Amino acid sequence: MDTMSEKKKREVESEHRVFNTEWTNKYLFTVSKDKILCLMCRETVAVPKEYSLQRHFKTKHPNLAKLNPNEKIIKAASLAKNLSGEQQLFKKVSIENDTVTKVSFQISKEIAAAGKCFTEGEFLKKCMLIAASELCPEKRGIFENVSLSRMTVQRRIADISTNLGDQLKQRVSEFCFYSLAMDESTDLTDTAQLLIFIRGIDKNFEITEELAGMCSMTGRTTGKEISSEVIKCMNDKSGLDFTNLVAIRTDGAPAMCGKKVGAVTFLEEFIGRQITKYHCIIHQQVLCSKVLKFEHVMSVVVSIVNCIRSRGLKHRTFRAFLEGVDVECSDLIYHTDVRWLSRGRVLQRFVALKEEVAIFLENGPVQFPELENESWNQDLFFFCDITAHLNDLYIQLQGKNQLIFQMCAAVKAFKMKLKLFGSQLSKGEMCHFPTCLGEKYARQINLLIEEFDRRLTLSKEEDVQLKLIEDPFSVDPQEVPLDLQLEVIDLQCSAVYRNKHREKSSLQDFYKSLDNEKYKNLIRVALKIFSIFGITYIYEQTFSIMNMNKNKQRSSLTDDHLEDILKISTSTMTPKYDKLVAKKRCNISH
Repeated sequence: MDTMSEKKKREVESEHRVFNTEWTNKYLFTVSKDKILCLMCRETVAVPKEYSLQRHFKTKHPNLAKLNPNEKIIKAASLAKNLSGEQQLFKKVSIENDTVTKVSFQISKEIAAAGKCFTEGEFLKKCMLIAASELCPEKRGIFENVSLSRMTVQRRIADISTNLGDQLKQRVSEFCFYSLAMDESTDLTDTAQLLIFIRGIDKNFEITEELAGMCSMTGRTTGKEISSEVIKCMNDKSGLDFTNLVAIRTDGAPAMCGKKVGAVTFLEEFIGRQITKYHCIIHQQVLCSKVLKFEHVMSVVVSIVNCIRSRGLKHRTFRAFLEGVDVECSDLIYHTDVRWLSRGRVLQRFVALKEEVAIFLENGPVQFPELENESWNQDLFFFCDITAHLNDLYIQLQGKNQLIFQMCAAVKAFKMKLKLFGSQLSKGEMCHFPTCLGEKYARQINLLIEEFDRRLTLSKEEDVQLKLIEDPFSVDPQEVPLDLQLEVIDLQCSAVYRNKHREKSSLQDFYKSLDNEKYKNLIRVALKIFSIFGITYIYEQTFSIMNMNKNKQRSSLTDDHLEDILKISTSTMTPKYDKLVAKKRCNISH
């Protein structure tokens, strides 16, 4: 049966058809924006009845009443055409205004994402006007209407950030489970900026990984203060509680995960339950690599590099010398201790240019006898090779949206490689160490293995869960939790699901295809695992963006504007420009 609203809608449409045909020709009236409009005087009739139209026609336009039906038809067509033309003119102006406002929003987003100053909009507008004057001079007026002043760009960026925040709130309301990643760093003005990222998953296995908020901490940054900021951010900015929180990923600092006064401990007290805590795998790996104790090598390499590069004349002379001897590398590289890949790259470049460096420094005022020491050179070559292997692991662990068991698999594979390296080095085999010259380094490999085992070994329960979700067809049903055993057996005996697991492009697609009732417990575990952050790469990258934006030239950038820029720079969501434009129709420059 039709509802009352549908019946009313059909009645209105029927009336409109009558108005547009019979009454237009008879009384010179038409329907415009749901109003009965006189084509002659543009007045509206309050009561849409024929006698009202007839009275208006005879009272206001008595001369036209004398026209015959054919003349009325011609007159009505002419007036309707004029009205349509006027309406189209206003519509065209409205569309142009919406378009230039949308372009202003889009350019402002690109300015924020590229880390450019708000004043760049005025420069871009000048460039657009130059291009328009040469390519399409008849359209120059439209380009002039695109507002890109400093204040306009600032407001556009704030509006886009708010829009992305609203979208995130909508997605957060649909999360089945989520996890947090948080870290704190100091900006150029010595303000501690706490970044809180959220990674959630909905029932369709769609993963969202976004910046939930940036909290500026002008006072102390103890665990209690950090936990208070996290609670406030979750309640105010994201609009969620901690019911479905699965895990928290940190950098392992005492203020974050200390047993008594860490932020996670205070959060557990606030929530009333324990939270799974993870220390970033990359940070753990960096700590593992420090067990090698090759400072006597690294200190000399850094001293030599600084000696050559610290003075302009010597540096220019060295580069000219390298050009004369025709080598592949054109210069040495400075070492930056805070960059994960720096040490390996510095060593590789130094080893590649070692002979040239020795010749260049031979008659210099500063001598480095280590370059002629055979034992030191052997240590240098081994350290160069092992850091190259560590760098390969660093690169595998980087990147957004990686799953936790992919990270664990990469670490597990590297530990197996270390065991292979130790076995081969003890036998004098150097196939995986192209520059190494000695057999005495098997002990160093064993120390590295022990440190990896100590820091990066999962509990048996965690290991079983990850194996179960990664490949449910290869686990022993007796090893999985009791509530999953029957579901795992049913799944392993299903040829259909076995083929789907083999054919699906991603694990999310496979678990999305499972029967929600039959495998509800397995799906629930999969949702939890997929919602966990693999690494803290995302906020390391965001801190780099923060430092790029809040620099010496933009030291007065406010915390609110900085947060808006970081949200836009890191978000994978697309702003809803039509909604933003609709709010600005009253004034295209705002």
